[in-house]
Amino acid sequence: MSTIFIRALAALVGAAGCMSGAAAAAAATDMALVERGDKIAHTVAGIGCVGCHGRFGEGDTGVGPYIRGVGLSKVQAAIAAVSAMQMVKTQLSPQDVEAVAAYWHWTGRHQVVKTLLKRDRFIPDVVDVYPGTSLQIVVNNSGQAPRKLLGPGTAAAEFTVAGREFHDFIWRAPEQEGSYTLRCADCSVPDQSLTVRVSRSARQYHLPDSDQ
Repeated sequence: MSTIFIRALAALVGAAGCMSGAAAAAAATDMALVERGDKIAHTVAGIGCVGCHGRFGEGDTGVGPYIRGVGLSKVQAAIAAVSAMQMVKTQLSPQDVEAVAAYWHWTGRHQVVKTLLKRDRFIPDVVDVYPGTSLQIVVNNSGQAPRKLLGPGTAAAEFTVAGREFHDFIWRAPEQEGSYTLRCADCSVPDQSLTVRVSRSARQYHLPDSDQ
């Protein structure tokens, strides 16, 4: 299971105490569908949705469009009509399509925040977000050596980003304004961190129109 889902499911478990038994079970079922969709989106036909739409569905490969937040009807329509998608059409069952749509719809709930860890420095090293925004924080370690990171905030766990790899996780910005740091514990350049500034002057993230 990827880190993104470990964090999301942990949050779900934490919230489950505030839900009825039926609501908690439904939420867990939804996340199971999303997790299945994540795997299919990264592997179907050997390239996955990400081969054309980008690793995080941002349409940054120059091939497919931005798809974060899309709903089932848009996914079904694209598979039926877009010629480039015919190679995956025969490899997806209706249940697979539903899972893929659930995954991309779920990603739209989170604002992507990316940082590149290059020569043990964060680029960018400061980002501004609106209070209460759910973030998908992506760290791209361009170096060969793994790096240990801590944060953001005081409650987040320590994790390692392997060399030449991405690591992403879900983190909800607090409602209280302030600065929160994602710190590199073993970078060769001292005191390296990504600072997330939570401020009401930051641009608000608006959920994409899913057109379900």
